[in-house]
Amino acid sequence: MVGASAVMLAAGVVAAPEMIGALDGDADPTATGQGGNTDATPTPAGTDGGASSDATPDAGAGAGVTGTFDGPVVTNIRGDYQVSLTFEDGVLVDVAFPVAGTDAPESRVINEQSLPVLEEEMLAAQDWDVEYVSGASYTSPAMIESAEAAFAEAGR
Repeated sequence: MVGASAVMLAAGVVAAPEMIGALDGDADPTATGQGGNTDATPTPAGTDGGASSDATPDAGAGAGVTGTFDGPVVTNIRGDYQVSLTFEDGVLVDVAFPVAGTDAPESRVINEQSLPVLEEEMLAAQDWDVEYVSGASYTSPAMIESAEAAFAEAGR
């Protein structure tokens, strides 16, 4: 088992060498990686960013973006799922789930438990890349996939 751990660690170093500095405190605080951009230079309103009509897109990779961005509807064997994200000045302020599974009682119970957790995690992380909720093996990946696309629409 130790050999497998060493291989996984080495693979991680190769896949994400920029994280090595983060481990020993030498990371560049202005460096960007998955999860956002620290550039706060705004772009004039009206620039086409592919966002929904009530958004003010920003070419600064999400910095200062304001508006609501809808992810695509993602379908799996448990139904359709969609995320809608609202940003104010580049900060994620609301996560909504306009389409969430089916009306089946089991689906509704799972969504009642898992969607608030996904919302809380995305708001805290300011990112789509959050952990799946245990027990929500169809809801979690579908909502995260939709959220990933919504973040991309927002330039994040």
